[in-house]
Amino acid sequence: MRAFALVLAAVLCVCLCSCGKKKDKEEIAVPILETKEIEYKTCTAEITDISQQYYQTGSYGYPYSEAVVFNAGGQIKSIEVEYPCDVKKGDLLCTLFSDEVEEQIDREQIRLDQAKSTVDTLYANGASAGEISMAEYDLKIEQLRYDHLVASLDDYNVYAPCDGEFMAFERHDAQFNIYSPVSKGSVFGYTSDKSQEYLCVQVYDQQLTNVNFGTSVRLEQGVKSSTGTVTDIVYSENGDFSTYTYVITPDNRDELFEFGDIDVVFDVYSRLDTVVVPKKAVKDISGRTFVNLLIDGVKVEQDVELGIEDNENVEILSGLSGGEEIILN
Repeated sequence: MRAFALVLAAVLCVCLCSCGKKKDKEEIAVPILETKEIEYKTCTAEITDISQQYYQTGSYGYPYSEAVVFNAGGQIKSIEVEYPCDVKKGDLLCTLFSDEVEEQIDREQIRLDQAKSTVDTLYANGASAGEISMAEYDLKIEQLRYDHLVASLDDYNVYAPCDGEFMAFERHDAQFNIYSPVSKGSVFGYTSDKSQEYLCVQVYDQQLTNVNFGTSVRLEQGVKSSTGTVTDIVYSENGDFSTYTYVITPDNRDELFEFGDIDVVFDVYSRLDTVVVPKKAVKDISGRTFVNLLIDGVKVEQDVELGIEDNENVEILSGLSGGEEIILN
């Protein structure tokens, strides 16, 4: 009996040991992952020269125009041209109904005739000098009123202000037609001044920064080249878009053809020995302008103030001193 008890104890001991080993083998081991080091594409903030330039295409054209306005209000009686069309200064473009003024002229004509008759009667009857002087004064007043009304009839005619091409103003509601109501001072259209051609560069919606009167330009047309300056900037607005026309005066116009496109390079401004970085390195988020620096392998944001720029680079006015490693990606 004692021997049996010892055997049973040994068996239990072996079983317990076996269970413990099985339990240990079923534990899940959590793997430890090694993070991959981030690779940055970088460049160095250089101290160098930079020039702000714009590359545009220009051609000879007519940048100037004059507005054609109504000098009186009313309704259109006739439109004398089919636009767009070439016109000469003084050509009749449009007329307005002037019935009311013509009625006033008829009434004033009656009063003027009465005033003249009164003066003639006083002279014939030997009236006093005072009576005649007063009647002649009344006659002058009536004559001035009559002449003013007759002259005002011309306000109901609309003429071309200069030689050129006339184009009617495109209204949002409708085109101008017979019986269209108009107001005094409203624009009927524009006549381009074709008395002289100018070299023009047109830029839509946004003006070229720092380009002003006197800005130097370089002009290239195939094998021909010249220099010049900006002599005028003409702004116009036409419904959905606006246009800035830069009028260029070449230093030697004979060096260029008066037909075909001309490459125009605006030399706006140059800075020597200044801090320059690629424009793609600059971030602009919620009104904050900054670059990312790489310092001892760590990315650090640095606020900067920008200056002039060219096609690829931008000047840093403050925030960098040169030599910093700049993250591009």
